[in-house]
Amino acid sequence: MINIGDDPTDNEPGIQLAERIPALRTTVGWHPHFADHPLEAKELRALRTLAAHPRVVAVGEIGLDYAFTEYHRVPAKAQARAFRQMLGLSQELGKPVVLHTRDAFADLLAILDEFPGIGGVFHCFSGNAAIASECLARGFAISFAATVTYPGAHDVKGAAGLVPLDRMLVETDAPFLPPQSRRGQPNAPRYLPETVQGIATLRGDSIESVAAATRRNAIQLFGLDG
Repeated sequence: MINIGDDPTDNEPGIQLAERIPALRTTVGWHPHFADHPLEAKELRALRTLAAHPRVVAVGEIGLDYAFTEYHRVPAKAQARAFRQMLGLSQELGKPVVLHTRDAFADLLAILDEFPGIGGVFHCFSGNAAIASECLARGFAISFAATVTYPGAHDVKGAAGLVPLDRMLVETDAPFLPPQSRRGQPNAPRYLPETVQGIATLRGDSIESVAAATRRNAIQLFGLDG
């Protein structure tokens, strides 16, 4: 299992948790919702130290989010600055990225093209099949959450039907986005089989083949030891 770091409130605690639980790994990120706080040199050095920890398998969540709400109104320029800084950190450490993007795929892909050689995964994918093709063409994996079980999620379902099994991951995004049968409840890892079932049904594949492929892909992408 991989825990996700977003900002100073959970980057270091995530490492501490991963040190205590043998099967857990974690990431170190700077979420776009936090990007209104400029990353100064001292903070970048501290993030580099955290991200270099052997229990940290990726840099993320990082990215762009233009789905502005009362909770989040970080200017696009500030988000782009932080995103480039974190991509540079990934490039320096040679660790993959976990990408967060909502309503910002065009800008995010353009910035990614400035950093050749970086790999990783588009987490909780929210685009359509055409956008998925653009992500795949750049060598990235695509991770699907339980939105594939939602009746109205036509774009995401179309993407899940397109992405090859050897480039696909699955996730919870817990405590958010529970599967359709659990709407209104907090999400949890124990519900992940419903996402796998949803993908298998969409594709006409077996549950076992989707589960085996996504497990194998996660181990390979994040350098896990099983």
